[in-house]
Amino acid sequence: MILGIGVDAVSIERAGKLSGRTLEKIFNETELEEYKDLETAHPDIKAQFLASRFAVKEAYAKARGTGFCDIVVPNEILTAREEDGRPCVVLCGKTLDNAPKAAVHLSITHEKPLAIAMVVLESED
Repeated sequence: MILGIGVDAVSIERAGKLSGRTLEKIFNETELEEYKDLETAHPDIKAQFLASRFAVKEAYAKARGTGFCDIVVPNEILTAREEDGRPCVVLCGKTLDNAPKAAVHLSITHEKPLAIAMVVLESED
């Protein structure tokens, strides 16, 4: 059974302007390390990285039906990769503690000017 669906679109250009405490508030240490590894990449690639990860966080919060709040925290929602290369959502902290027992299906795409993510929460019961 589908518990929730969330979709979000983020401006790649706008995401490329994020810096400092804003980055730390939105992204977790793992994502920030991945972003730092892109130091020599083209600015568009770096901006796509940030925009797509932020879109995933927003889409997950929408699928939960809560938006960001004290139990769905942006920097506790991580975009990772399955062994086969598919993107997946990894939760930690309060966001994990309060997550429904559900499979999280994720799709991400980006084409200037937007990065788009879709999350479907499917009951494991």
